Amino acid sequence: MATKDSIEIKKSFNWLRREARGPTYISFSPFSDRPACSFDFGDNGCAASCNYGGELLHMSARDDEKGVVFAHGDFERTYYSSLARAQRQHGGQAAFGLGIATHQKPFANTANPKDRGSNLKLGQLIERGAFNYRWPFSEYALLLNEDNDSDPKEAGTCTRVSFIKDDILYQVLRLEKGCRLEADICHYVHWKGQVVLSVGGPIKFGALSTDIPYTELQSGILDSDCLTIMGSTNQLDIRVRQLDGDRYQTLPLNLPVEQEASNAGEYVGPYHAYAELPNTRDVKFKDQQVTFVAEFRLRHSGTQPRWPETPTSEQIYGYLGIDPYSKMATGMMWETIFLQREEKSNYFSQLSEVNLIGRCVEKILTVDLVPTTIREEGCVKFEEESPLALISNLFIRPSIDLESMFWKVRFLAKVYRFLSSFIYLHSPDVSPKPSSDESSDEMDITMTPNVPRIEPHRYEAKSAWNQIEVIKSTVNFQMDRLQDAIERTISYLVRAFIQPNTETNLPPLASRTFQSNYYYVMITIWYVVKKCERFGFTWKWVDGMKTWPSEDCLLVHCLPSDNLLPEDKEKQKITFLKWYHYASILNLSTRKKRGLLPKTWQTKNLDIKVNLLERDARRAAAAKLSSHQPYSAEDEILDRLGFLAEPLNAEFSKHRAGSVESLTVRRIMDRDFTRWLNPGRLPTGERGPTSGPWEVHALCYHSQLLVENYRYSRDNGGSLSYPMLGKDKYRLVSIRSNERIGLHPVKYLPERFLFGPGEPRSN
Repeated sequence: MATKDSIEIKKSFNWLRREARGPTYISFSPFSDRPACSFDFGDNGCAASCNYGGELLHMSARDDEKGVVFAHGDFERTYYSSLARAQRQHGGQAAFGLGIATHQKPFANTANPKDRGSNLKLGQLIERGAFNYRWPFSEYALLLNEDNDSDPKEAGTCTRVSFIKDDILYQVLRLEKGCRLEADICHYVHWKGQVVLSVGGPIKFGALSTDIPYTELQSGILDSDCLTIMGSTNQLDIRVRQLDGDRYQTLPLNLPVEQEASNAGEYVGPYHAYAELPNTRDVKFKDQQVTFVAEFRLRHSGTQPRWPETPTSEQIYGYLGIDPYSKMATGMMWETIFLQREEKSNYFSQLSEVNLIGRCVEKILTVDLVPTTIREEGCVKFEEESPLALISNLFIRPSIDLESMFWKVRFLAKVYRFLSSFIYLHSPDVSPKPSSDESSDEMDITMTPNVPRIEPHRYEAKSAWNQIEVIKSTVNFQMDRLQDAIERTISYLVRAFIQPNTETNLPPLASRTFQSNYYYVMITIWYVVKKCERFGFTWKWVDGMKTWPSEDCLLVHCLPSDNLLPEDKEKQKITFLKWYHYASILNLSTRKKRGLLPKTWQTKNLDIKVNLLERDARRAAAAKLSSHQPYSAEDEILDRLGFLAEPLNAEFSKHRAGSVESLTVRRIMDRDFTRWLNPGRLPTGERGPTSGPWEVHALCYHSQLLVENYRYSRDNGGSLSYPMLGKDKYRLVSIRSNERIGLHPVKYLPERFLFGPGEPRSN
């Protein structure tokens, strides 16, 4: 039964207050000394990106024709320009979200609200984080807006949380009176008058599936309900609402005062809303706050659909999973799992594994994976659970990256296995225990009744065991999310690349895709079929797949010719990929004597071809080992591919000492790792290497982890994956690696540490 205190927290956005954020809030303050970065978030194909200060920079929405459409602020979408805007606290015209207007005159009580100015202005950023690794949160100090800026007076705090629900992007802005405990000086001030809000600005529109340059709007259209910013084919609708008691009131948007006298049709800057502040002398303490909600909708130009009802504070509280008992409370879930693991091992890590894994899972599931439509013989197939395509670098230079798709799907499968093992370890009556060895034929992560399904608990956790019991329902729900994402991603690969006579609105762009990346299609399908067979796939196309002619599918036309000689720098990589591609076809064609692929894929003497490719890969690995070439960033993908032979069941050699995996291990162990930072550019006239010491930052950690896992498996007959769930030796990797190369543990590792190369990091 809900207590009175819990009910009060849910009301009036009180859960945004510091003391009420709870265990589902993750603070990024420990990383404040790291380089600033953006934060991407999304839901069901609609996504957005905020800068370091939480201001809105990008927005995207799925489109049945163009795949994905975009809107972003006034800046070029180059890597340099996007990074520069992402690292700022205040975006200026690059940002178009809801915020407190800048450069306002101090408040004066005049008849016209537009001439009154603002009583408050924004101060410094004092807190940054996210709810459940998914929804960005920021908190600023509020200052009195006075003529004398030499002695700023803190008047409260401004919190902002952003989220997406039902294809609408919401930004909640809450202003609350009161001093922070850590404030240098606490001035006794009262609120009165009004605050000026800003929203909108110059917007550029674009689409994923076209090469049309981004078009910049010329003006916005104001009506009584919202602001509409028009592009050539798309538009962005914006409205701002204020919470008044238990109801919302729409605030009219206006041109800035200085623009009203000029030609409004040429104005492309932000618009203003004027809102009264509560007079804090006359209201109770609990009412000394004011809340605004901005709504953004990116859509096709044309008819104006009705706005949905603005969600209440209680509804948002439940949707974001703020309650630690919620099935979406991943912040609480990961914290409990890792804390319990560290208590068992009596070793507390300086590596932020909780934040790393939790954040990467949410970004892949909610931002990178986008629903797609499949056209069969000219007819668009609309499905309730449409296939998912994985888009890399969604807001900078988006593309369907098949290489990144494999590594990320593999990462999701590993997280699923980790959570499944957690359920088994804390269900002593359930057997058999799951195998966590990467080389095992199946993951044993069945979704049958053998896996306990836990209903949500509604009691206070009084012990560590109770906390674990509480989060079991959350773990099971997250396992369902992971399974659904993996299945729908494989559905995209099969229907877009193997099913004949089909088209998708999210194909890889030829100009941004290497031909060798198409090898990852079969590799990804085989990896999931092999490792996740007990998912109990329910794809409708499985039964009819055996009759599909291979010559009519897209993949056959995209793969490079077997007779094509790759460039020297790509030769070893393509040797590995070609071997894994044909080994995957062979395994898929003969899986448990019934196969999955059509027989036309199993060409004559395919087994001999795979053996010859295995020999070539072993020779390439041996040549790389004997060359003693210094490490470069390009070696990272070779390290990763070298460890895939056993998980993909691609290596038929019985001689473990000469296996590709063992050769890769020897090459990594013989590597001379960088022990100092590169000083930068060389003086004029001096020549020498200038490549960065990538392994210092984390790239080498993945290879070293795999080496230690290989050695542990060889010496102990098991895998380090299982000990990582609570055994004493699970820290062997980080301890031994740091002792050997003389590095200190790092607090944050980039995403490529987990799932491979391909993308710049965003939080």
